[in-house]
Amino acid sequence: MLLAIGLALLIAEIFIPSGGIILFVSLLCLGGSVWFAWDAWWASNRSYWWMYLASLVVLLPTTVCIAFYIFPKTPIGKRILLEAPPLAELTPYAEEETHFRGFIGRQGKTLTLLMPGGMVLVEDERVHCESEGMSIEPGETVDVVAVKGNRLVVRLSVSDNETAWIQEEGENKADGGTDDRPLDFDLPQS
Repeated sequence: MLLAIGLALLIAEIFIPSGGIILFVSLLCLGGSVWFAWDAWWASNRSYWWMYLASLVVLLPTTVCIAFYIFPKTPIGKRILLEAPPLAELTPYAEEETHFRGFIGRQGKTLTLLMPGGMVLVEDERVHCESEGMSIEPGETVDVVAVKGNRLVVRLSVSDNETAWIQEEGENKADGGTDDRPLDFDLPQS
């Protein structure tokens, strides 16, 4: 009888938060059942007592596992153990990110100053973007290089004039010519 009461209280401890009070009473009942089993069978038939201990070793974890299996399906368990949020809530920008991945490799024009964040116009769509660390003036042509969350990552595009100059530079260096490319800053003339 104490074994049945102890197992029932063990299940109740899982379903009813009591701060361990019900668990303590359950352990007292289980301890009492072991004591009375020892007192009844130890002297007369020790094999019954060992079978009782073996059944206790199997019953305790089985009872706890079954209680934990049933608990989330009960109304109390559903209130205490909340369900995981749907995948759409965990990745709220998944659709935008998929849409923006189609922009990688395309060109656009900056609408605002990028320091490093701002707006860019790509295929007639205004999109939040950020540069790769440098500021870019409005109206510049940029290349979309990556997607970061719900923003595009852009880099200043190499214009046709710069491309032509780079080709000429290669030809000049091959001919032994000088580098006439303008500098980004002024050097003192000596």
